[in-house]
Amino acid sequence: MQIKKSVTSRLAYNLVLIILLSGLSTCVTTLIMISNHSDAEMINVSGSLRMQSYRLLHEMQYQPELLEHGMKTYRASLQTPTLMSLERFYVPSKVQIAYRTLLESWAVMEQYILQHEPELYRQNLERYVEQVDNFVSVLQVFSEQRIRFAIYINIFSLLLMILLSAYLLSYSRKKVVEPLQRLVTASRQVQNSQFQHIELDIDSANELGELSRGFTQMAAQLQKLYLSLEEQVSQKTRSLTQINRTLSMLYYSSQQLTLHEITRENLLTVLTLLQQNEKLQVVRLSANGNEMFDLQAGQESDVPWQTTRIMINEQHLGNLNWQRSEAYPDLRTIENIAQMLGRAIHSYQLLRQRQHLILMQERSIIARELHDSLAQVLAYLQIQLTLLKRSILQEVDAAKANKSLTILNQFETALSDGYTQLRELLATFRLTVSESNLTLALQEVIDSLQSRSEAKIVLDCALPSQLLNAQQQIHLLQIVREAVLNSIKHASASLIEVVAKTNPDGENEVLIRDDGIGIPSLNEPSGHYGLNIMHERAQELKAILNIQRRATGGTEVSLRLPNSVE
Repeated sequence: MQIKKSVTSRLAYNLVLIILLSGLSTCVTTLIMISNHSDAEMINVSGSLRMQSYRLLHEMQYQPELLEHGMKTYRASLQTPTLMSLERFYVPSKVQIAYRTLLESWAVMEQYILQHEPELYRQNLERYVEQVDNFVSVLQVFSEQRIRFAIYINIFSLLLMILLSAYLLSYSRKKVVEPLQRLVTASRQVQNSQFQHIELDIDSANELGELSRGFTQMAAQLQKLYLSLEEQVSQKTRSLTQINRTLSMLYYSSQQLTLHEITRENLLTVLTLLQQNEKLQVVRLSANGNEMFDLQAGQESDVPWQTTRIMINEQHLGNLNWQRSEAYPDLRTIENIAQMLGRAIHSYQLLRQRQHLILMQERSIIARELHDSLAQVLAYLQIQLTLLKRSILQEVDAAKANKSLTILNQFETALSDGYTQLRELLATFRLTVSESNLTLALQEVIDSLQSRSEAKIVLDCALPSQLLNAQQQIHLLQIVREAVLNSIKHASASLIEVVAKTNPDGENEVLIRDDGIGIPSLNEPSGHYGLNIMHERAQELKAILNIQRRATGGTEVSLRLPNSVE
């Protein structure tokens, strides 16, 4: 909207008008005062004409020598410039007529003097004096009229200036003061961040209307800018808060995965932290070849699955699958967690492999020492016992040698049993463990025993390979081997089953059962320690070992394992 009614022009116009009225009033008053000065002169001159008229009559009668000078004086008074100015246009006609009549009457009276007719002069003098008095009265009325006119002009000018001043004050208050006060109030509100300020007069087509429109637009722009800045600050604050929460979560996750032994509980804690921090529906960890690390935090939904691969040195260790909620998560955080999990799983695998290698080295050293020392001694004793038996048969009568041979036979049997047990012990120490596959390790044990029996030995393994560490796996394999050996030796079974699974109660369990004659008693004969060793190994595993006869025939060995690696 363009400026059509300028406030400054209106104010300037009114001020100039007041000044002009004041100046006009002053000028008129001044002129009238100046003219009043000449009016007094005219009245005095006109008043002196009466006296001079009588003086001329006196001079005609008594001082004729002064008559000519008196006439000149009278004529000069009658035609004085102040009286001659009565012929101007602004002088009322009544005054001009009275003056002209007086001049005409004087022309007649002057003829009486020039003709030396004092009597005619005296007779017309009274009428002439009346004309002079009338002229003086007219001049007096004219002077009074001009004074009244000056007074009226001053009063009118004063009233008009008062009206203009009142209008100017009202106009200034309405068009200047009030809008300025509203602008000041609005500016203070905007200063206090109250951009919805009081309503301004934006419809006026003047400077203050233009200023109000500009201020309103500026306040609206400032409000948008302020809200935008507030939103940006809020977003940055939320972002920094989220980053701080993420860093805390990453730090805590790193502490869980580096300062503590890797367990299912630690990994589940990390997954739960990730799921809560990124507001995911569900997070699932799938580790290749490590079934015990297949974990999940959260509840699945119909949202499509997203996958982040877990890679360490270009080796694919597994996947981190997740379903997002309404907000999209930070992929960098998920990738960082995937890297942490990858390093943790990789370190766990390396640790297990190192423990496995150390264990195998120790067992190989023990087996070699047993073979090189105790096994050779027993073999040497068997040879010497055979030679001693032949020597006794050759040197002593058969009747006398019966008692010695009986002792030798008992000694030979015991030595043979000891040698057999030593060979089994050596086989046990030379037993290898497959770190990455529990099923393969059990199958190797069964294959090594299958050649000793005509019974069919069957394996069914559904337990995760990483359930036990290397030392615990050795104990498990030894228990399975001892139980299978007992079935081969004593059960006369046709079928031996080895089952590793999770039972209906959620417990990890290993069963070794056969369809043989069944175990007669849990009390071992003197000199046999297999069952006791099995119980000791179960205690090392913190597992529960139970041996019982089957209702359908045969024996069942049950080993319930803990759910996590200790």
